[in-house]
Amino acid sequence: MKKLLFLLLAAAASGCAPRHNLTGRIDGLTNDTLCISYCALEEMPRLADDSDPRVTYDTIVAVDGRFAHDIVAERPVQVIFTPAQLLKSDGKRRYGSYTSDMVFFLAPGEHVVLRGRIDSTVFACSLSGTPLNEDYSDHYRELLPFWIACEELQNAMRGKSRAEQEALYGQFEEAMNRRRAVEMKYIDENPDNPLAAYCLRRVPFDSILPYYERLGNAARNSIFRPLVEGELAKARKSQLARQAQAEVVAGSPAPDFTLERADGNAFTLSSLRGKYVVLDFWGSWCGWCIKGIPGMKAAYDKYRGKLEIVGVDCRDSREKWLAATEEHRLPWINVRNPEEAPTAENVAVRYGVEGYPTKVLIDPEGRIVEKFVGEGPDFYEKLAQTLK
Repeated sequence: MKKLLFLLLAAAASGCAPRHNLTGRIDGLTNDTLCISYCALEEMPRLADDSDPRVTYDTIVAVDGRFAHDIVAERPVQVIFTPAQLLKSDGKRRYGSYTSDMVFFLAPGEHVVLRGRIDSTVFACSLSGTPLNEDYSDHYRELLPFWIACEELQNAMRGKSRAEQEALYGQFEEAMNRRRAVEMKYIDENPDNPLAAYCLRRVPFDSILPYYERLGNAARNSIFRPLVEGELAKARKSQLARQAQAEVVAGSPAPDFTLERADGNAFTLSSLRGKYVVLDFWGSWCGWCIKGIPGMKAAYDKYRGKLEIVGVDCRDSREKWLAATEEHRLPWINVRNPEEAPTAENVAVRYGVEGYPTKVLIDPEGRIVEKFVGEGPDFYEKLAQTLK
């Protein structure tokens, strides 16, 4: 009798604790497959793309609209939840939309409950289980009308004339601006809520730094701290680049720098003083940069002895950079501008590079003659005029 009573009590105790950290119900399913992807928040600023191995993809099968699943959350993670019936396809991959995805957050030991319904292409949800997710659920309901408007406008652009598309895009931008205003209002009214730190990622880029100053310590030091620091780094990088765009102009001194050459030795720009120099900011991923290589080789041969070219590789791993210089047989000085370098030491930032390729012509005294963005004849015309 005592043994039976013990077993009944143990079963009752185990029934009180949730067996899964994600449970829920969705009405309106026509496909029982649910898709999730998740990543540790601290890894998100370093993701390369959707195929990054730090992102986990999984599926859940709902039974009569109900589901239960265990997400591996050894650290706080962001989860994107999408019913498969709402996924779109471009022939190569399937992807979500403004109105198909629901985001929530899960830390070790937490349990989240998702309840939703599908109405045509709109996935309307509510979250419970943690204060953060409940706050996000309330905030999402504020944003949903804007997401719906943006999705409808984006769909309406298909098949329209250029003039019609531009008019619709203007309406799209207006809807996005109204949504951003809601995010900014949330930060103003809830500066100590951790969700305010998450909202910082979705305010206008030039507002990130001033709105960060409005956050309280509880928001700054929440689970979203890695995301906030990532946004701050990008905003400060952009701020320095804008300053450089105003300062690095014709007649100004070319900022000196030292970077690693392909052979492992250090190269310093000022070592070329006395010659004309072209800094070519490029990357193996940049189609126009690659298309411009034959023209650059022709110029290098034509002005050999008067001109040095320094290829400054950006946004590539060291391996991809070395492979590209070998594949394209680049005969000039090649250096790599590492993305992991502090912003103040990033050569592309210091030269105010706005797009790729960017070419900077420097005179023998180390002053900037002119800066060229993109691949066009104006650069070669200036070379011919300067080095005639």
